[in-house]
Amino acid sequence: MSLFNEIAMESNKIGIGNTPLFKIGETGIYSKLEYYNRFRSIKDRAAFFMIDYALKSGELRSDQTIIEASSGNTGIAIAGISSILNLKNEIVIPESAPDATKKLLSSFGSRVVTTPGNSTENSINYVEDMIEKYPEKYYRLSQHANIMNSNAHYYGTGPEINEKLEHIDNLVVGVGTGGTITGLARYFKEKYNINVTGVLPAEGSRIVGLRNPFKSNHRVLLDTYKSLIDNFVTVSEDDAYEGVRQLKAKYNLLVGPSSGANYMASLAISENKGTTVTVFPDDYYKYQSIYIEKSIID
Repeated sequence: MSLFNEIAMESNKIGIGNTPLFKIGETGIYSKLEYYNRFRSIKDRAAFFMIDYALKSGELRSDQTIIEASSGNTGIAIAGISSILNLKNEIVIPESAPDATKKLLSSFGSRVVTTPGNSTENSINYVEDMIEKYPEKYYRLSQHANIMNSNAHYYGTGPEINEKLEHIDNLVVGVGTGGTITGLARYFKEKYNINVTGVLPAEGSRIVGLRNPFKSNHRVLLDTYKSLIDNFVTVSEDDAYEGVRQLKAKYNLLVGPSSGANYMASLAISENKGTTVTVFPDDYYKYQSIYIEKSIID
Protein backbone atom coordinates (compact mmCIF):
# COMPACT_ATOMS: atom_id res chain seq x y z
CA MET A 1 0.00 0.00 0.00
CA SER A 2 1.33 3.43 -0.94
CA LEU A 3 1.66 6.24 1.57
CA PHE A 4 -1.12 8.14 -0.20
CA ASN A 5 -3.53 5.19 -0.04
CA GLU A 6 -2.67 4.93 3.65
CA ILE A 7 -3.49 8.61 4.20
CA ALA A 8 -6.83 8.15 2.40
CA MET A 9 -7.68 5.22 4.68
CA GLU A 10 -6.69 7.18 7.77
CA SER A 11 -8.98 10.02 6.73
CA ASN A 12 -11.87 7.56 6.54
CA LYS A 13 -11.29 6.63 10.18
CA ILE A 14 -12.13 10.16 11.33
CA GLY A 15 -15.18 10.56 9.12
CA ILE A 16 -13.65 12.03 5.97
CA GLY A 17 -14.41 10.40 2.62
CA ASN A 18 -16.83 7.68 1.46
CA THR A 19 -19.50 10.29 0.82
CA PRO A 20 -22.74 9.40 -1.02
CA LEU A 21 -22.93 9.50 -4.82
CA PHE A 22 -26.35 10.94 -5.62
CA LYS A 23 -28.20 10.27 -8.89
CA ILE A 24 -29.93 13.49 -9.96
CA GLY A 25 -33.20 12.21 -11.40
CA GLU A 26 -33.02 11.19 -15.05
CA THR A 27 -30.54 13.91 -16.02
CA GLY A 28 -27.61 11.53 -16.36
CA ILE A 29 -25.82 13.53 -13.66
CA TYR A 30 -24.31 12.04 -10.52
CA SER A 31 -22.87 14.14 -7.72
CA LYS A 32 -20.76 13.41 -4.69
CA LEU A 33 -22.47 14.94 -1.65
CA GLU A 34 -19.35 16.24 0.03
CA TYR A 35 -21.12 17.87 2.96
CA TYR A 36 -21.30 14.37 4.46
CA ASN A 37 -17.63 14.74 5.37
CA ARG A 38 -16.96 15.29 9.06
CA PHE A 39 -16.58 19.06 8.86
CA ARG A 40 -19.22 19.39 6.14
CA SER A 41 -17.26 20.11 2.98
CA ILE A 42 -15.06 18.66 0.26
CA LYS A 43 -12.12 20.57 1.71
CA ASP A 44 -11.90 18.08 4.58
CA ARG A 45 -10.22 15.70 2.14
CA ALA A 46 -7.54 18.13 0.98
CA ALA A 47 -6.87 19.51 4.46
CA PHE A 48 -6.33 16.04 5.91
CA PHE A 49 -4.02 15.00 3.06
CA MET A 50 -1.94 18.17 3.34
CA ILE A 51 -1.66 18.05 7.14
CA ASP A 52 -1.08 14.31 7.50
CA TYR A 53 1.55 14.23 4.76
CA ALA A 54 3.32 17.26 6.24
CA LEU A 55 3.47 15.55 9.63
CA LYS A 56 4.62 12.20 8.21
CA SER A 57 7.30 13.83 6.05
CA GLY A 58 8.58 16.00 8.89
CA GLU A 59 7.79 19.24 7.05
CA LEU A 60 5.38 20.24 9.83
CA ARG A 61 6.50 20.17 13.46
CA SER A 62 3.95 19.73 16.21
CA ASP A 63 5.08 23.00 17.85
CA GLN A 64 4.44 25.08 14.72
CA THR A 65 1.26 26.98 13.88
CA ILE A 66 -0.46 26.13 10.61
CA ILE A 67 -1.38 29.33 8.77
CA GLU A 68 -3.56 29.34 5.68
CA ALA A 69 -5.67 31.71 3.61
CA SER A 70 -9.16 30.44 2.88
CA SER A 71 -12.56 31.56 1.62
CA GLY A 72 -14.07 29.40 4.34
CA ASN A 73 -14.24 25.63 3.84
CA THR A 74 -10.51 24.87 3.82
CA GLY A 75 -10.11 26.97 6.93
CA ILE A 76 -12.91 25.11 8.69
CA ALA A 77 -11.41 21.77 7.69
CA ILE A 78 -7.94 22.77 8.91
CA ALA A 79 -9.41 24.05 12.16
CA GLY A 80 -11.43 20.89 12.77
CA ILE A 81 -8.62 18.48 11.90
CA SER A 82 -6.14 20.52 13.95
CA SER A 83 -8.45 20.25 16.96
CA ILE A 84 -8.33 16.46 16.64
CA LEU A 85 -4.54 16.38 16.20
CA ASN A 86 -3.85 19.06 18.84
CA LEU A 87 -2.22 21.42 16.35
CA LYS A 88 -2.26 25.22 16.52
CA ASN A 89 -3.67 27.05 13.53
CA GLU A 90 -4.37 30.54 12.22
CA ILE A 91 -6.94 30.99 9.46
CA VAL A 92 -6.92 34.12 7.30
CA ILE A 93 -10.20 34.89 5.52
CA PRO A 94 -11.78 37.80 3.63
CA GLU A 95 -13.82 40.11 5.84
CA SER A 96 -16.81 39.33 3.61
CA ALA A 97 -16.85 35.68 4.72
CA PRO A 98 -20.17 34.63 6.32
CA ASP A 99 -20.44 35.23 10.06
CA ALA A 100 -21.29 31.54 10.47
CA THR A 101 -17.87 30.67 9.04
CA LYS A 102 -16.08 33.00 11.46
CA LYS A 103 -18.00 31.61 14.45
CA LEU A 104 -17.33 28.03 13.42
CA LEU A 105 -13.60 28.67 13.06
CA SER A 106 -13.48 30.27 16.50
CA SER A 107 -15.39 27.34 18.01
CA PHE A 108 -12.53 25.03 17.00
CA GLY A 109 -10.05 27.25 18.84
CA SER A 110 -8.53 28.79 15.72
CA ARG A 111 -7.13 32.28 15.61
CA VAL A 112 -9.14 34.06 12.90
CA VAL A 113 -7.67 36.96 10.92
CA THR A 114 -9.78 38.91 8.42
CA THR A 115 -8.44 40.85 5.44
CA PRO A 116 -10.17 43.56 3.36
CA GLY A 117 -12.39 42.77 0.38
CA ASN A 118 -14.20 39.75 -1.07
CA SER A 119 -11.21 37.95 -2.55
CA THR A 120 -8.70 35.62 -0.90
CA GLU A 121 -5.88 37.45 -2.70
CA ASN A 122 -5.38 39.82 0.25
CA SER A 123 -5.56 36.87 2.64
CA ILE A 124 -2.86 35.05 0.68
CA ASN A 125 -0.65 38.15 0.72
CA TYR A 126 -1.06 38.40 4.51
CA VAL A 127 -0.01 34.77 4.94
CA GLU A 128 3.04 35.32 2.75
CA ASP A 129 4.05 38.29 4.91
CA MET A 130 3.72 36.25 8.12
CA ILE A 131 5.75 33.37 6.71
CA GLU A 132 8.50 35.79 5.70
CA LYS A 133 8.56 37.46 9.12
CA TYR A 134 8.19 34.34 11.29
CA PRO A 135 9.41 31.30 9.32
CA GLU A 136 10.01 29.16 12.41
CA LYS A 137 6.65 29.91 14.01
CA TYR A 138 4.41 29.23 11.03
CA TYR A 139 3.87 26.38 8.59
CA ARG A 140 1.94 27.16 5.43
CA LEU A 141 0.00 24.43 3.66
CA SER A 142 -0.10 26.45 0.40
CA GLN A 143 -3.26 24.79 -0.87
CA HIS A 144 -3.05 26.49 -4.28
CA ALA A 145 0.31 24.84 -4.95
CA ASN A 146 0.26 21.74 -2.74
CA ILE A 147 0.08 18.50 -4.73
CA MET A 148 -1.55 16.84 -1.70
CA ASN A 149 -4.60 19.00 -2.38
CA SER A 150 -4.89 17.25 -5.75
CA ASN A 151 -3.82 13.84 -4.42
CA ALA A 152 -6.74 13.83 -1.98
CA HIS A 153 -9.03 13.41 -4.98
CA TYR A 154 -6.75 11.19 -7.05
CA TYR A 155 -6.49 8.69 -4.20
CA GLY A 156 -9.82 9.31 -2.47
CA THR A 157 -12.73 10.91 -4.31
CA GLY A 158 -11.89 9.44 -7.73
CA PRO A 159 -11.68 5.79 -6.65
CA GLU A 160 -14.88 6.20 -4.61
CA ILE A 161 -16.76 7.38 -7.72
CA ASN A 162 -15.21 4.66 -9.86
CA GLU A 163 -16.48 1.98 -7.48
CA LYS A 164 -20.07 3.11 -8.11
CA LEU A 165 -20.10 3.83 -11.85
CA GLU A 166 -19.02 1.61 -14.74
CA HIS A 167 -18.13 4.55 -16.96
CA ILE A 168 -18.29 8.34 -17.07
CA ASP A 169 -18.32 10.66 -20.05
CA ASN A 170 -18.11 14.12 -18.48
CA LEU A 171 -16.53 15.56 -15.38
CA VAL A 172 -17.80 19.01 -14.36
CA VAL A 173 -16.09 20.65 -11.38
CA GLY A 174 -15.97 24.17 -9.98
CA VAL A 175 -12.55 25.78 -9.86
CA GLY A 176 -11.20 27.20 -6.63
CA THR A 177 -7.67 26.17 -5.72
CA GLY A 178 -7.72 23.59 -8.51
CA GLY A 179 -7.25 20.63 -6.18
CA THR A 180 -10.54 18.87 -6.86
CA ILE A 181 -10.60 19.27 -10.63
CA THR A 182 -6.94 18.36 -11.16
CA GLY A 183 -7.08 15.32 -8.87
CA LEU A 184 -10.24 13.95 -10.49
CA ALA A 185 -9.04 14.79 -14.01
CA ARG A 186 -5.75 12.98 -13.37
CA TYR A 187 -7.59 9.91 -12.08
CA PHE A 188 -10.31 9.61 -14.73
CA LYS A 189 -8.20 10.60 -17.75
CA GLU A 190 -6.09 7.53 -17.01
CA LYS A 191 -9.20 5.33 -17.23
CA TYR A 192 -11.64 6.83 -19.71
CA ASN A 193 -11.86 9.13 -22.70
CA ILE A 194 -13.73 11.85 -20.82
CA ASN A 195 -14.40 15.54 -21.23
CA VAL A 196 -13.34 17.66 -18.25
CA THR A 197 -15.00 21.04 -17.73
CA GLY A 198 -13.99 23.64 -15.17
CA VAL A 199 -16.70 25.91 -13.77
CA LEU A 200 -15.77 29.56 -13.18
CA PRO A 201 -17.77 32.49 -11.81
CA ALA A 202 -18.99 34.85 -14.52
CA GLU A 203 -17.48 38.32 -14.71
CA GLY A 204 -18.76 40.40 -11.80
CA SER A 205 -20.25 37.40 -9.98
CA ARG A 206 -19.25 36.27 -6.51
CA ILE A 207 -19.84 32.59 -5.86
CA VAL A 208 -18.28 31.42 -2.60
CA GLY A 209 -15.79 28.62 -3.27
CA LEU A 210 -15.22 29.51 -6.94
CA ARG A 211 -12.66 31.85 -8.42
CA ASN A 212 -11.21 32.76 -11.78
CA PRO A 213 -7.61 31.48 -11.56
CA PHE A 214 -6.61 33.38 -14.67
CA LYS A 215 -6.96 36.61 -12.71
CA SER A 216 -4.69 35.39 -9.94
CA ASN A 217 -0.99 34.70 -9.52
CA HIS A 218 -1.83 31.73 -7.26
CA ARG A 219 -2.64 28.87 -9.62
CA VAL A 220 0.26 26.42 -9.50
CA LEU A 221 -1.92 23.29 -9.51
CA LEU A 222 -3.98 24.53 -12.43
CA ASP A 223 -0.93 25.57 -14.42
CA THR A 224 0.65 22.16 -13.80
CA TYR A 225 -2.37 20.14 -14.96
CA LYS A 226 -4.14 22.59 -17.26
CA SER A 227 -3.72 20.24 -20.23
CA LEU A 228 -6.13 17.80 -18.54
CA ILE A 229 -8.97 20.35 -18.52
CA ASP A 230 -10.74 20.42 -21.88
CA ASN A 231 -12.76 23.58 -21.45
CA PHE A 232 -14.09 26.15 -19.00
CA VAL A 233 -17.62 27.51 -18.62
CA THR A 234 -18.86 30.45 -16.58
CA VAL A 235 -21.91 30.58 -14.33
CA SER A 236 -23.47 33.78 -13.03
CA GLU A 237 -24.24 34.34 -9.37
CA ASP A 238 -27.97 34.42 -10.18
CA ASP A 239 -27.78 31.10 -12.02
CA ALA A 240 -25.85 29.51 -9.15
CA TYR A 241 -28.65 30.47 -6.74
CA GLU A 242 -31.21 29.21 -9.25
CA GLY A 243 -29.38 25.89 -9.17
CA VAL A 244 -29.63 25.89 -5.38
CA ARG A 245 -33.39 26.53 -5.66
CA GLN A 246 -33.90 23.72 -8.17
CA LEU A 247 -31.95 21.19 -6.14
CA LYS A 248 -34.02 22.03 -3.07
CA ALA A 249 -37.36 21.94 -4.90
CA LYS A 250 -36.76 18.84 -7.03
CA TYR A 251 -34.47 16.70 -4.89
CA ASN A 252 -34.69 18.12 -1.36
CA LEU A 253 -30.96 18.89 -1.37
CA LEU A 254 -29.87 21.97 0.58
CA VAL A 255 -26.52 22.87 -0.93
CA GLY A 256 -24.09 25.78 -1.07
CA PRO A 257 -23.79 28.26 -3.97
CA SER A 258 -20.85 26.51 -5.65
CA SER A 259 -22.95 23.32 -5.75
CA GLY A 260 -25.68 25.27 -7.51
CA ALA A 261 -23.12 26.47 -10.05
CA ASN A 262 -21.80 22.94 -10.64
CA TYR A 263 -25.36 21.67 -11.10
CA MET A 264 -26.30 24.33 -13.67
CA ALA A 265 -23.10 23.75 -15.63
CA SER A 266 -23.65 19.98 -15.52
CA LEU A 267 -27.19 20.36 -16.87
CA ALA A 268 -25.91 22.28 -19.86
CA ILE A 269 -23.14 19.79 -20.60
CA SER A 270 -24.86 16.48 -19.85
CA GLU A 271 -27.80 16.85 -22.25
CA ASN A 272 -27.66 13.81 -24.56
CA LYS A 273 -23.99 13.31 -23.71
CA GLY A 274 -23.95 10.26 -21.47
CA THR A 275 -23.00 10.14 -17.80
CA THR A 276 -21.80 13.30 -16.08
CA VAL A 277 -20.15 13.46 -12.66
CA THR A 278 -19.88 16.56 -10.51
CA VAL A 279 -19.44 17.41 -6.84
CA PHE A 280 -21.53 19.38 -4.37
CA PRO A 281 -18.77 20.80 -2.16
CA ASP A 282 -20.83 21.93 0.84
CA ASP A 283 -24.33 22.43 2.21
CA TYR A 284 -26.46 25.44 3.09
CA TYR A 285 -25.41 25.79 6.74
CA LYS A 286 -22.99 28.71 6.35
CA TYR A 287 -25.29 30.54 3.93
CA GLN A 288 -28.54 30.50 5.87
CA SER A 289 -28.78 34.27 6.27
CA ILE A 290 -28.14 34.78 2.54
CA TYR A 291 -30.70 32.11 1.62
CA ILE A 292 -33.34 33.64 3.87
CA GLU A 293 -32.70 37.01 2.24
CA LYS A 294 -33.09 35.44 -1.21
CA SER A 295 -36.20 33.45 -0.12
CA ILE A 296 -34.47 30.14 -0.83
CA ILE A 297 -35.30 28.94 2.68
CA ASP A 298 -37.76 30.25 5.27
